[in-house]
Amino acid sequence: MKKNGRKYRKLVREREQKLEKIEQSIIIEREVDGIKTSYLSMAHILSSNPIVYENTNTKRTYLERLASYLKIGGWNKRKYESSMMEAYKKIITGNEEVRVDNGIDYYKNLIVFDLAHFLGYELKELNEKLKNVEKQYLLDFDSSEEDISFSRIINSVTSIRKLRNVQKLLGRDDEKEYAELICKNLSFKKKQPFGIMVTATMSAGKSTFINSLTGKYICLSQNMACTSKIHSIINKPFEDGFSYEYDHDLVMTAGKEELFNDNALNTSDRIYVSTHFQGGLADGRYIIHDSPGVNYSGDHEHKEIADRLIKAKKYNMLIYVMNSTQLATNDEDEHLDFVKQRIGRTPVLFVMNKVDSYDVEEEDIFATMHRQTEYLKKKGFKNPTICPVSARAGYLAKQFVLRKLTRSEERELYNFVDKFEQMGLPRYYGEKFPQIHVEDNEQEEIQLLKNCGLAYIENIIKEYTEGGK
Repeated sequence: MKKNGRKYRKLVREREQKLEKIEQSIIIEREVDGIKTSYLSMAHILSSNPIVYENTNTKRTYLERLASYLKIGGWNKRKYESSMMEAYKKIITGNEEVRVDNGIDYYKNLIVFDLAHFLGYELKELNEKLKNVEKQYLLDFDSSEEDISFSRIINSVTSIRKLRNVQKLLGRDDEKEYAELICKNLSFKKKQPFGIMVTATMSAGKSTFINSLTGKYICLSQNMACTSKIHSIINKPFEDGFSYEYDHDLVMTAGKEELFNDNALNTSDRIYVSTHFQGGLADGRYIIHDSPGVNYSGDHEHKEIADRLIKAKKYNMLIYVMNSTQLATNDEDEHLDFVKQRIGRTPVLFVMNKVDSYDVEEEDIFATMHRQTEYLKKKGFKNPTICPVSARAGYLAKQFVLRKLTRSEERELYNFVDKFEQMGLPRYYGEKFPQIHVEDNEQEEIQLLKNCGLAYIENIIKEYTEGGK
């Protein structure tokens, strides 16, 4: 093959792109305080362990033995493992309902799976420590020739193939289910992370948009929070009923108190939150970065942090959220100029939020879209990708599936249903993005996800994640 030939240049280009992708993945997969973000992208498996419904004495013994294994291995003082231990104590002892009385020997396999889960399934370099743990384990549990050995279970969690083989040997449904959840975690962890940076000026509805992507009330409005932190929101492979938060402390069962109040001891500019995304992005290992609003008058540090994050390019895609009722403002002008100067070849998705504020009988939203496209072209963005959406409508549609809405939320939801049936956004998306197809749904509340534009945005992100243009 000629070194200056077309095929050779193509191979070199493909190799460079592959290396660039790997390097970008390493940058996105950053550690925080010694904790790998890939660990935060794994869901709790404890909900399938009957220990949650055991009697008090068996629960206590289970937790004591698990804690002793961490201590023997020297892992009990590490932040991630000790935080997991605190979560297990809270979940196991917090449930007072007793359904089973199996005795501690019933859990001899499940406790090994839990130990592997605590260690992030990365066990290849821990052989000597695990041998010491195994000695104590053999003293703790009665064993027979039919048992699967401690070492075989431990070794199995390093690969899905090995784990599937052990899963076939497990005798009970709860053990097989535990192995299945670990398979899901392992499979998800092997996926390349995809970083999304979301930026906007104040009042664009950026936090509401992120909540609509996750389907959770996970992100407090920045003008309410007045926080100068970057919130990185990490997807988990399945719903475990819990959110994690790293904000100086790592809490694996975070509630509203932790999620919406900054820890004064966190001297960094970052907070990590982990939850399972509901909707179109549920299957991807996404990390969404929410930066402070760039024109918040109360604190100039907000703009400095957002600008620094954009310049660092530690993301695969930038989503620029615009308030469709306040287009082409001076603040918008300034921030768009900065993004254009710094973004390079990173793709930008422009989201026109709050289109629900339009009067469909009086205003032509499609004419507005055209004007905004021309405005962005003049700012230097070639063929800008613009997506109209009502993030609030999409968020409520997802919440409708998860819980009973309040009366005011119901009224708001069905007002959105009527408005977006008239607005006709699917026609716009069909013309602009013919390769993106979103199925109709007979249930009007679910159909709203399509009609308000959110389902299209999720599919556009997925298409790009999977190599589309």
